[in-house]
Amino acid sequence: MLHDLLRPRALLGHLLVLAVAGTCVTLGLWQLDRLATVRAENERVAARLTEPALELATLRATASEAEQADLEFRRVRASGTFRPEQEVLQRGQQHQGEAGFHVLTPLQLDGGGVVLVRRGWVPADRSEPPVAEAAPPSGRVSISGVLERPVPQPSFGPRDPDEGVLARVFHSDTARLDDQIDGELYTMLLRDDTDPASIAPGALPVPAGSPELEERNHFSYAVQWFSFAILALATYTAFLFSRRRGHGHRTDAPADAPVPVTPGG
Repeated sequence: MLHDLLRPRALLGHLLVLAVAGTCVTLGLWQLDRLATVRAENERVAARLTEPALELATLRATASEAEQADLEFRRVRASGTFRPEQEVLQRGQQHQGEAGFHVLTPLQLDGGGVVLVRRGWVPADRSEPPVAEAAPPSGRVSISGVLERPVPQPSFGPRDPDEGVLARVFHSDTARLDDQIDGELYTMLLRDDTDPASIAPGALPVPAGSPELEERNHFSYAVQWFSFAILALATYTAFLFSRRRGHGHRTDAPADAPVPVTPGG
């Protein structure tokens, strides 16, 4: 049997199966690494959400990338007046499995400057801003929420036009929206983190709520990849044993078996 397993053709099969199993194990370990990263990020976000709220008026409107990273998920308070006439809808948002938009409404701050507030979800048939059924409160308001980093236009995939006034956008790109919103627009957004369960049924918009702290499917994916590796090795081992048994049945003849006689022998 050992001689058969060491033949060049058999060795090639061994290497192929080991390569497949090794790739599956590597992908499983990568998923576990991603899971550790997500858990660390969730811990960071949870810690940020418990820190004392900042006054938005005390922050620089044009935060750098490093400042945005430090301020992301920090709770802030702001006072001012909503400007629904310059409202924008963000595509691709869901609530309880139903597609729709997020309402992004500029808030004119008391101390100067404007911040874009992610006020929440409306269904897809409310596609023209300003959405009357989801109008913001009039007059001066005081709100609180969580700072959110903007999403710039990607190098590939859906992009928003570079010019013109946008009513609907794919991305919360404050640099792009600054072209159509009067005043100095904060580079970060303010996310209304009111608990959606606390509002009246059917009320719009449905608040975006706190950032979701989920581990996604990295652990289950890791288990799947490790299972594939075990399955590949087990299947190949079973194949080798079945093949060996088949060879044994063909070569092991009884000692008293008659010897074939050929004509003229």
